[in-house]
Parts: sequence; structure tokens; C-alpha cells
Amino acid sequence: MAQADQLLDLLRRFADEGVQYVLVGGHAVRLNGFVRSTEDIDILLPSSIDNGRKVIRALHFLPSSAELEAEWFDVDPAQPDNIRVADELLIDLLFAANGQTFESLLPHVRHIVVEGVPIATLDIEGLLKTKTDYRDKDRIDRDALMRLKRQLDQ
Repeated sequence: MAQADQLLDLLRRFADEGVQYVLVGGHAVRLNGFVRSTEDIDILLPSSIDNGRKVIRALHFLPSSAELEAEWFDVDPAQPDNIRVADELLIDLLFAANGQTFESLLPHVRHIVVEGVPIATLDIEGLLKTKTDYRDKDRIDRDALMRLKRQLDQ
């Protein structure tokens, strides 16, 4: 599991390189108030070779980043592939989450700062859109996010 300092270091590197991204998955759920463990860091990206170059530069501290190619970041939105970086950190670079793309989730992006690190993540509504009905952990997240949403709406 990525420690908080490792996550912040990664996101600081993204900010330094000007990477367009949105933190999704378990870490984003945690930032919205539901604490749960997660094995990986899920990053949603726009389809872009230029942004891919920035991601690769930001990940240069991980040995497996040398295997990445910027062209992999130019994906067909109808059939997006994901890129897994398996190193001291386990990072899933996503181009869609439950059918939602970087662009479709832009209205739900919120920017926060944690320990001086700017983070682009999703609000509760955006996270709910990324959760499936068939994965157990997504159902648990969905239930927790719905409870949080109800509390905030009161």
C-alpha cells in the first residue's frame, strides 16, 4: 500500500511537470472522508501524447518508467487501455473509469492542497460515477460515499 508521503511525493512530481490528471480510486475516496486501505494509486488521465511525456518525466524516479512510451497515452476513447506501473509504487494510469473519461469528469474535479501539495481529485458525485456495481470494493465505496453525501446534504 502506498504511504501518504509516497502519494504526496508522486503528486508533487505531477504538479512540477504540469501533468493533467485526476486522482481517483481508493485514495480519492479517502480524501472525501471514507478511510479504507488500497493497494494502488489510480490516476485518470486525458488521452494525450504531450501529457504522456509529462507523466513519464514525473515517474522518472521509478525504474519501470523507462519502459513507458508517450504514444501509449494517445488512446481511443471508445476502447481505452490502462497502463500499470508496478514498482515500489503500484500506479494504474487510467483513461476511463467505469466509462467516465478525464473530460467527462471535469465538472466534478476539485482542487485541494495537502501538506503544500496541490491535488486534483473528484467530488463525491464524480467518484460515484466511477464506481461499478459488480466489484465488491466499489459497492462498499458507493455505499460509504452515499452516506457521506447524505450527511453533507443535511
